[in-house]
Amino acid sequence: MSAHWSVAPATAAEHGVLVDLLTRQLAEHDLPADGARVERAVTGILEDQGRGFLLVARVESVAVGVAYVAHHWSLEHGGPSCWLEELYVLPQWRCRGIGSALVRTALERAHAQGCLVMALEVTADHARAAQLYEREGFRFLRRDRWVRTL
Repeated sequence: MSAHWSVAPATAAEHGVLVDLLTRQLAEHDLPADGARVERAVTGILEDQGRGFLLVARVESVAVGVAYVAHHWSLEHGGPSCWLEELYVLPQWRCRGIGSALVRTALERAHAQGCLVMALEVTADHARAAQLYEREGFRFLRRDRWVRTL
């Protein structure tokens, strides 16, 4: 029997669980998973909706997944756009449609907020995620993303 799950906007009361899920996401992909940095970022997102939004997937009342969508203004796309920066579902809850529901809810909410485009990145070794995004209508762009610490 499958458990009932739902996706909804995150609340300030879920701050701790958001930090935990997002720290796990970073660690799973061998990215710097500094809990204090993640906590500062989550606080900033929850305090200023202009920065973006967080969604939580819950099974009954337990958080099992999270998505973070960051807002930005795009020259390439001519206005308000967003970046699906993080999408994470606890390993034991994967392959049940929860990731798809998080993506769809993120797309609906971003569109309702006036975003013209949602962009994201997938590491080359993460084929399962790439398949999810392709199923949800994203297209692959042949680009490399670079970063520099300031």
